Amino acid sequence: MSEVIAFLIEHFQDFDACPDPEDLGQLLEDAGFDTMEIGNTLMMMEVLFNSSAFTAEPSDSSALRIYCAEEADVLPQEVMGLLHYLVREHALSSEQREMVVHALMYIPADEITPDTAKVLILLVLWAHKSELPVLIGDDLMAALNGEAVMH
Repeated sequence: MSEVIAFLIEHFQDFDACPDPEDLGQLLEDAGFDTMEIGNTLMMMEVLFNSSAFTAEPSDSSALRIYCAEEADVLPQEVMGLLHYLVREHALSSEQREMVVHALMYIPADEITPDTAKVLILLVLWAHKSELPVLIGDDLMAALNGEAVMH
């Protein structure tokens, strides 16, 4: 999935310039991506951006995030720590964090790693046209190449 997301970010500087899912799927297939990877990425984009669970209303970014039992059982401490760090540093909004947590809950527990979370964070930030501090952005982008160092 990270290779597909890297391709999308590279080829579509603006999320709004992405074709509809059907055309995007064909474009990715023509680019040589595996059908399963394409499907997983498109499904994750659907989960992230079309969920009725999220509102446009801003929330209190200083509020403490308590994970429910299901989330705490599935999400590694490193992932929860990463999300907390990014919200605290204003690189990720509380709403964006919730989108990432929501999407992570659709991934098998044994596949959830800090790098997986970073890739989803990049997808959310790209779609929201968010600007990142250089060091944080560099580290998140490194997750696409398997060279991430942020913990």
